[in-house]
Amino acid sequence: MHPLVAQFIAGKLPEPMAQTLVGGGLPLPPLDILQALSHAVFTQTPYEEKAKSTLAEMPESLLLNAIIGPVEPPDPLGLILSYRKDPALLETALLHESLHADWMERVVPFLPGFILEIPLNNQVFWIERPAILDLIEQHPEAVYNVKRKIQEFRRDVLTQISEEIAKERLEIIDDVEAGTLDKAWAELPVPVQSTEDESQESEVARAARLMVPIVDDEGHEISLTLTQRVMKLRTNQKIMLAQKGGREERTLLIRESNRLIQSAVIRNGRITESEVATIAALRTVQDEVLRIISMNRTWMKKYTIAKNLVMNPRTPLAISLNLLKRVNDFDLKMMVKDRNVAEMLRREAKRMVESKRDGKTT
Repeated sequence: MHPLVAQFIAGKLPEPMAQTLVGGGLPLPPLDILQALSHAVFTQTPYEEKAKSTLAEMPESLLLNAIIGPVEPPDPLGLILSYRKDPALLETALLHESLHADWMERVVPFLPGFILEIPLNNQVFWIERPAILDLIEQHPEAVYNVKRKIQEFRRDVLTQISEEIAKERLEIIDDVEAGTLDKAWAELPVPVQSTEDESQESEVARAARLMVPIVDDEGHEISLTLTQRVMKLRTNQKIMLAQKGGREERTLLIRESNRLIQSAVIRNGRITESEVATIAALRTVQDEVLRIISMNRTWMKKYTIAKNLVMNPRTPLAISLNLLKRVNDFDLKMMVKDRNVAEMLRREAKRMVESKRDGKTT
């Protein structure tokens, strides 16, 4: 390592010279410059952003030549893999003899999807660190062929999952690829072992639930196959599916009793206002879900959502009372007669109706 770079890493290089070094202005070998840039970025120095800018401006050919031989420590390889997208450069860095499993695990989330086959085919690394497979599977740009291979490796090489689980996950990936399942299914984590506090639904209860057809907010019945698949998921899988799944998955999962699952459904970025209106009226949802709805300004502009919250006995009373002034006369009169509405709300609704009838302001 060049003495100037060593001084920079040790924090002993004068500020003006350090700025020049990180800006690529010193006549040093490219690999030495990369070592300095790596230190600036990965130790979160004040020079981090300038180092990233310098790296982005370095020609691909210069970087390729810089990493032809041994790269020790291999931080420059990690820097390139984290912040450059050049196919040939990424391939060279990923196949470099100096790269080790620790760095592979760190850089996988930064890699573009087209290059994921290389870390996937490096069995030495992911046998040493199985988390690499998890990161590849969770990568937003991972194609279904990659996800399929991961399940096969888990079953055949790592023996992490049984033949039955592997078969089921491969079937799910095939269905997602064919368009018969929402894409979120392909991103579910590997099932974890049962924990003592995780309740397992009895076969009798499961059968009873399957006897009742479930429809979404538009009245479309959800297939029995999808219902059965959702029922077989572990809690952590249901939470992830609730966060990212489609309409049918959300419809099923909002009926789960688990507070975390229900909250994940209402926070799903794909949820529609019609679904929110339906959920606001459900008397099986946790009050936390209703609080989340009430705090969303966009949703609360819709009269149906606001009215459903007021009418729902599970809504915290303070929220219902605050929203009551938005309820129209017809619905106020209905509330006065509805025994399912809290007594305090009915009294307040009656007072408002009588005040309007008498020409008084509320």
